[in-house]
Amino acid sequence: MDHSARITAFTGLVGPPPGPAPAVDWAAVEGWLGTPLPGDYKALVSAYGAAEIGGPGTAIRLHPPCVSTDGRFEYAAWIVETHRHSAIRPGMFTARRRPFLPEEGGLLAFATTRSGDHLFWNTGASDDPDEWPVTLMTTNVAVGVSEPWVDYEVPFLELLRTGVPHPGEPGGLLGPLSSQIRVWPPLAGAAPWSPPPAGTAVDARQCAALTEGSGLDAVMALVPPPLEPYLGEGTWEQVFERLGTRLPPDFVALAERYGAGNWSWWLDMSAPLSLGRPREQGLAATVEGMLDGYRQLRAAHPQYYPMPAWPEPGGFLPFASTIDGDQIGWCADGPPETWRVAVNPRHCDQGPPLPGDFTATLLTWLRGGPAESGFPGLTGRDLHPLDVMFFEPFGPGAPW
Repeated sequence: MDHSARITAFTGLVGPPPGPAPAVDWAAVEGWLGTPLPGDYKALVSAYGAAEIGGPGTAIRLHPPCVSTDGRFEYAAWIVETHRHSAIRPGMFTARRRPFLPEEGGLLAFATTRSGDHLFWNTGASDDPDEWPVTLMTTNVAVGVSEPWVDYEVPFLELLRTGVPHPGEPGGLLGPLSSQIRVWPPLAGAAPWSPPPAGTAVDARQCAALTEGSGLDAVMALVPPPLEPYLGEGTWEQVFERLGTRLPPDFVALAERYGAGNWSWWLDMSAPLSLGRPREQGLAATVEGMLDGYRQLRAAHPQYYPMPAWPEPGGFLPFASTIDGDQIGWCADGPPETWRVAVNPRHCDQGPPLPGDFTATLLTWLRGGPAESGFPGLTGRDLHPLDVMFFEPFGPGAPW
């Protein structure tokens, strides 16, 4: 098929490429994937590379075969991780299961939206890759209200021009996109990608991190952080001033890497630096609201809440909540570097502080650590730990 007309129309819409694109060995890419790819996509990526298409509201970000300059994006690892977690994340919303490559006829990820949704080709819809329609997976919908899967009947470049239904976007539409285009900053200057050697496990580093390493490095090896986390528009100094205290440095470092989001549909993390937007509830507002509630509960039922409330010495300072209604916080005793994690559980009595800081506690939980930590067991029977752990990032439109 001659794709020149589609590419010419696309260039007429957005203009010339905004920067150089990394070279792509398409034969090597298709050999590793085990399938040919749409010709218009290959032509588009060869010319435009890792482009972000659209304006400040709605945009689509291409994730082409490349390696980012900081090593945080590597095409093979992104494909494996995206397919693995896209099989998990919709489970909150639907029992419908979708196959992913390398399963025959499976979905193949190729892009994301600014709001964190994923775009796939439905490779089972046609033997001709140029006819593969696009499928969207979104978790920006209300549970029980909308399906997270949206199947479109058009190829990718047609989708860019026409606009299609999207239950998670304002107005219920994805596109038509504006004519703005730029190199997506996390992949600016990316290097060409080569397939991993035959027999190499793409997720070997993740598997090793189940038992090896410590701290933030081990957490990031297990669950790669988003390339562009949403932090908010404030500064840490503004947050510290509003709360009246600095926060543990391990938490600050983790929050900067992951931003707002949810860990495995259980632990919600607010945007750490969000301070002023009326629809958003950032970290400072979350702490203030939970701390006020804890003070009221302790005043009414002190026998069930043995820890004093911050700023009393050794006081409980909550900063996150869970889907079960638990509050996760610190025992704020001494300098922030020494604060241990404390839990105010909803369904049982409050126990003593845990032995470690938040990052260490999170890592223990991800690795399937002891339930008595106050964090419930993450893994289930007959499930590999990597098949149940993920981080779902939240964008600036989320009310947290």
